[in-house]
Amino acid sequence: MILPDFEYRKAETVADAIGLYNEFNGKVSYLAGGTDLMPLLKYRLSTPAAVIDLKGIIDLSAVTAQDGWVTIGANVTLFALKQNQTIQDYFPVLYQSLEATACETLQMRGTIGGNLLQDTRCIEYNKSNDWRVARGFCLKMGGKTCNVVPGARVCLSNYCSDNALSLISLSATVRIEGPKGERSIPLEKIFSGKGGKPFALEPGEILTHIRIPMDKSKGAYEKLRVRKSIDYPLVAVAACVKGDHARICVGGIGPAPLVYDLTGLDADRIVDASRGTYADAKAVRNTTLSPEYRKRMAGVLFRKAVNRALKEEE
Repeated sequence: MILPDFEYRKAETVADAIGLYNEFNGKVSYLAGGTDLMPLLKYRLSTPAAVIDLKGIIDLSAVTAQDGWVTIGANVTLFALKQNQTIQDYFPVLYQSLEATACETLQMRGTIGGNLLQDTRCIEYNKSNDWRVARGFCLKMGGKTCNVVPGARVCLSNYCSDNALSLISLSATVRIEGPKGERSIPLEKIFSGKGGKPFALEPGEILTHIRIPMDKSKGAYEKLRVRKSIDYPLVAVAACVKGDHARICVGGIGPAPLVYDLTGLDADRIVDASRGTYADAKAVRNTTLSPEYRKRMAGVLFRKAVNRALKEEE
């Protein structure tokens, strides 16, 4: 497929990028690795007047450990992050989710910031423009109804980042900079819960850094997919265990991750908590697997991830 016409600009600083955003009156897309944006452009799911390249912003390309925090620049590639010794030693759940993301070719291109801010997905949405015109536009495309659930007025497309789940389980925060200034919030707070517009970011904001408390942890990441490589999760679970407390994040099923905090990790408590995922998960027939199967597998993977993390504690 051929890319649409757009202006290409390269920013050297975050301030440059925000200035370009204002110059084009907000009709821009930010480009990092491009593994999510390029297909959206080719499918005409994104049609910006300009693409602002962030790869040249050096400040966003480092991993540092200082004052009890690990700070990860948004431009760090998934492959480089996976190879980082601090990540391997302190955050096994993040290492596992990085390893499970796509393939190494895409890991070498894709960035952690782009991975977190990837758009939601649906089998009725991620199609060519010709296909979508023939089918009729859905809610996420500006239509009047959902093409998966006729008559529905809410988009339940799926958020499919592997690494957001592990980072949320690690209580990560994100630093965001935009036209109105800079702010830091827990990673789970960037989600709107709406498939049509999945992120609660202000116009023009850029995710610049991810920060993780530098506490050694045990963890596990479990992922359901059709193929062992490349595929997005159809449901996934990240679990981080510290002492008798576990933080679990479920994703790939609905427009935002689900977060569970458990204290007291006996077998009955884990089973009871895992059963709650069935009611919480917002699944419709918008993937290659049935909603019922994905909802049931959320609980299965929940138990599997927590129990595997606990075994690492032994």
